[in-house]
Order: sequence, then C-alpha cells, then structure tokens
Amino acid sequence: MAGSQIEQWQEPELQGDPAVETAAAAAAITLAPALAPLPRPRWQRRLAIALGLGALGGFGGLLWWVFLRTPPSPYVLDISPSQSEYALAQGDSPRLSWQVSHPRQVQTILLRGYAPDGTLAYGPETYDLSQGLPVNLLPYCDQARRLLTCRDVPLDLRQPGQYRFELTLLPDMGLNLAPVRAESSLVTVADLPQPRVVELVPDQVIYSEAGTQVSDSNPTLAPAVTDAGIRVSWIVANPESLQDLLLVVKRPDGTTLGGRRFTLRNPSSPSPVALPEELQPFCQIQDRLICQGVPSGMVEVGQYQFELTPVPTNLGDRDLPAAKQSEVVNIQPRPVRIASFTINGREAEPKYLVPVEPGQSIPGFQVAWRVEGGSTAKVELLPSPGTVGLQGALSMPLSPAGTTTVTLRVTDGQNPPLVRAVTFETFNPRPNQPVIINQGGGSPNSSGQPAPAPSTPAPAARPRDPLGDSLRDSDSTSGSTLPELQNRSPDELDLKF
Repeated sequence: MAGSQIEQWQEPELQGDPAVETAAAAAAITLAPALAPLPRPRWQRRLAIALGLGALGGFGGLLWWVFLRTPPSPYVLDISPSQSEYALAQGDSPRLSWQVSHPRQVQTILLRGYAPDGTLAYGPETYDLSQGLPVNLLPYCDQARRLLTCRDVPLDLRQPGQYRFELTLLPDMGLNLAPVRAESSLVTVADLPQPRVVELVPDQVIYSEAGTQVSDSNPTLAPAVTDAGIRVSWIVANPESLQDLLLVVKRPDGTTLGGRRFTLRNPSSPSPVALPEELQPFCQIQDRLICQGVPSGMVEVGQYQFELTPVPTNLGDRDLPAAKQSEVVNIQPRPVRIASFTINGREAEPKYLVPVEPGQSIPGFQVAWRVEGGSTAKVELLPSPGTVGLQGALSMPLSPAGTTTVTLRVTDGQNPPLVRAVTFETFNPRPNQPVIINQGGGSPNSSGQPAPAPSTPAPAARPRDPLGDSLRDSDSTSGSTLPELQNRSPDELDLKF
C-alpha cells in the first residue's frame, strides 16, 4: 500500500516533467558499461622499460661505487727542477717542482737525490700527507681534490756535483696499491771557486828585540818589536768559499813553531762567511778578504817564516789548496855594550905591572863588570869562572907564573863578540940590591978570610895602599917602567890588591 502510494506519487511526476526525463536519460547513459580502452603506442612502452632499467642500473652502479669500486691510483704528472744548473758561489740551491694526481690517496711522499752512478746523495726527504699538507710544504704547494701542485721547493743540498731526483708516492695502506716512482732530469750543482792566497807579507822583515832604544845616533837599528809581535798582512781571493784560515809559523829550516786557526764559517750550518772576532779589527771582506797588520805574538829573537793555508767548505776527500809562504823575518838581538869594567874600583887598563918582592905573598885583585844587552846576551869571564851574569864582581888571585890575563867576553848570539882583556905581570922591584962591605976590615973568620961587613938593613915595610899610580902607568913598557919602579919605595908603589 505504501509502495503503491510512492509509485503513484512519483510516476505522474516522471511522466509529466520533461526535465526529469532528460536527466534520467543522461544517468542511464552514464551507468551503462564502459567500452574497452585502446592499446598504447609501442614507443611508450619501450621508454617505460628503458627508464626502469636505467633506474635499476643507476642504483646498482651507486652500490658498486660505494662498496665495490677500486679507487684510482695516484701518479706523478710532472717532476722537474726549476733550472738545470745552480752555482754555489751565488748561494743557490736546487729547487724542484712536481704535480701529483689524486693526492688524497697518498699517505707519504719520499724525495731522494742520486748521483749519476746511482749512489744516494740526498735524502730521503719525507713528506707526510696523511693529515694534509705538512708545514714545510705549505709555502710552496696547493692541494685540490684531484691535484697536488708544488712549485720551487728548495732542497738543502750544498755538495757540488750532478744529481737526478726521484719522487716516490706511497698510497694509503688500506688501498693496497703499489708505490709510484718518477725521476727528474739531470741537475748540475757547480762547485764554489777554490779560495786562494794571493799575497802574504810581513809588515817588516827586520825587527829589533823588544826594549831596544832606537835613536838617531843608531840609524842602522830596526824598529823594536812590540808585545803584539811580528805583524803580517794577506789577501785571499774567493773568500765566499772559505771555511778556515791556517796561519803557521816555522823556522827557515822548516821546523814548525806553532800556528793559529781562524774560523770564518760555522761548519754545522751553511751560514755565510763572516770574520771571527780576533780578525775583525784588521780585516774586511768584499770580493776579496784583505787583512792588514795581524799580530802573530812572535817576539823572541830569531828568524821566522809564515805560511797561510785556506781551507774551503765541503773539502771532503779533496786536498787542501796550496799554501802561501812569506819571506823570512828576522828579530835582531838588542846590541850589547860593556858599560863598565873595573879593576879594584877603577876603569880597567890593558896591562898592569905588579911588584912582588922576593919572599912576599902574591897579591890578588878585584874585577867588576856591568854589561847592557838583551835576552840573548852572554857574558864570560875567562879563563875562569866562565859564564857570569850581566853584572857582578869577583876577587881573583894573580898567577905565580908571573903573567895573568883576564878576559871579559860579551856576545849577543849573532854578531861578533865584544872582548876586553887585562894582563897582570909581576916583577921584583929590587932585582940588583947592592951588598955593603965594611971598609975598616974585619977580623978573619975561622977560614982565615976577612968577614964581610954587615949590609945596611932595608927599610921596614909599611902597609901599602890600594891600587895606585903604577897601575895607571901600566900601559908603558916594562923596560921603561922597571928603573922608575926600582927607585921608588914600597910606600910609593901603592900596588896592594
């Protein structure tokens, strides 16, 4: 009943309204079964397949890159010196440039230098790249992801010769890659020119002994040597290659007396040549080393010859350069002089006549001397006691033989000696004493001969004074002196010593 009412209510509306009929027709078309789609073109299907395969391959390639790919090996793109020749004389040292690919795969770089015969001459120099560029390469290198570039890296190489440098790359241990090596072209390091002594001269060839008084009255005397001793001057070419200077002092016969070493460069580092403190007041370095008036300390009397030898840097097994010798220098002794030579306090005469009466003791005398001279002066009193000091006094007896000669001999060791001699000659002042005969006669003696008259007694002897007039007259001959002395009394002779 209800259903019929609905149908009754709807049906007249559906049948009578044209708009409703149109909407119903459209709905009927929509709810009808759909037709089968048309097939897609073949190229679209192939493109879809290709895209799927590409995506799958890209994913697989990514997995291979991350987990299965072998990393690229590093290698040396270039290694070359900045120039083929270097001159040690100009302070140059070899410089090397290189390029390395994939530096992140490199843990260590080794740099070696070899002589042409294969002998290791430099290095190995080690650069650790595990933490990035080392500090000693930062000023010379730039590192990118795939390239390490180093330019003009200086090498501490001061030995002359020819070298070929080798760069070795040691990859990271985890990569399990073999080392990579590359060699540079040949590099020549020119030797420094050898130092050479051009001139070695003493400031004077003749000196006088220290303390010698040189005056206008002695124009032949050379200037006296000072406490600095003999001074020498020299000129050395190519001083930039000097290590040391050896100054040796010898005798003319080759005997070495001593020497000095002047160090001009620190042997433990390649520092430039510099004057030592003891040479600074006397020398200067320009293109040559010029030294003037260098004191040697040689002050003793004698003959000397100097020898200067330059010692170059990097001498190695090579022989020393030739030494330069100076001419012979002579230090002459101070001239000797007999300042005084006295007998009994008076200046000595060449000859003395000493009266000695028969039965009387032979007197003695006192000789004194003073000599001026230097360290080589030698004084002798002959025949005895021989060598004595530069001054002194001695009491000496006269010889019973009748003649005594005392000689003072002074020498400086080089020049002829100075000699002063004194001769003492004893004589009897009364050689012909008369015998007085008694004129009145006398009683005969037991033999029947008359007894001789007693002789007149001789005057009593008086104390005699020190050396007097007879010694001052001793330069006269004995023939002219004896009669005069014979007529004098002992008091007047004044010949007691």
